[in-house]
Amino acid sequence: MKKYLKDIIFLTILFIILFFVLLNSNYVSLKIDYSFNLWLTRIVPTVLPTFVIVDLLLSSYLVSIFQKYFHINPILLISIISGSPSNAYMLKGSDSNITKILATTKYTGLVFTFNALKNIFNTRISILLIIINILCNLILYFILKPDYYCNYQKHKNIIDTLLSSIRNCMITLIYILGLIMIFSLIPISMINNSFIKGLLYSLLEVTSSFEYLEYSTLSNSIKLLFSIISLSTCGLCISMQIKSILSDTNYNYKEYIKYRLYHLIMFLVLGLILI
Repeated sequence: MKKYLKDIIFLTILFIILFFVLLNSNYVSLKIDYSFNLWLTRIVPTVLPTFVIVDLLLSSYLVSIFQKYFHINPILLISIISGSPSNAYMLKGSDSNITKILATTKYTGLVFTFNALKNIFNTRISILLIIINILCNLILYFILKPDYYCNYQKHKNIIDTLLSSIRNCMITLIYILGLIMIFSLIPISMINNSFIKGLLYSLLEVTSSFEYLEYSTLSNSIKLLFSIISLSTCGLCISMQIKSILSDTNYNYKEYIKYRLYHLIMFLVLGLILI
């Protein structure tokens, strides 16, 4: 009965969205155009080179040297710079449970995050938020103690790696485009209440959330709250991207959500106290 109830709720939501789309074709056209431009100008220039660089790094001798002398999983460092869903991309193809390491390496891209936060707050607060986010992930990592994961392509030919990486990345980017378009059709912009609108943006899509907070008249405290939620959850849109990338991988989604909830609580406590 529980399974049928989920299906009924999901289908009901889909029919509501379909009904809304049929009645608001101009709004839908604008949102699809906005989503495509967002994907083309912000996502592709960041994700494509990041994924390619990650693949080249993971297939080089640098990873082996780094593991040998520093005894640190490279995913921990690479994910901070590249952000999600690149952590899922690095873990793709695993036949082991990578739930804990996936949960402790979830970030928005470093450069994107700093630039977005700087437009909302100042440089000091932006850097503090990034540091606290990293700190919370590290605390969670040492609490959960995930199994060390290493499934990298060992010293593969650089040309083969490059071509394979571009092909796989373009498939992933198409998935991302579709998800962004679907989420953009949710009529959040029609909500009048600024608090509810900001909360929904922060839970659903991180880019739209930061854009909204930049121009919003909400107080700095509320903007800080929503920014922390966006940074910790990375939005449902990125969570769906991670799930699609890891569709054939063995990981526990419910546990993953639970661990990310722990991260959010830590982030809220530390962020609101220190900032």
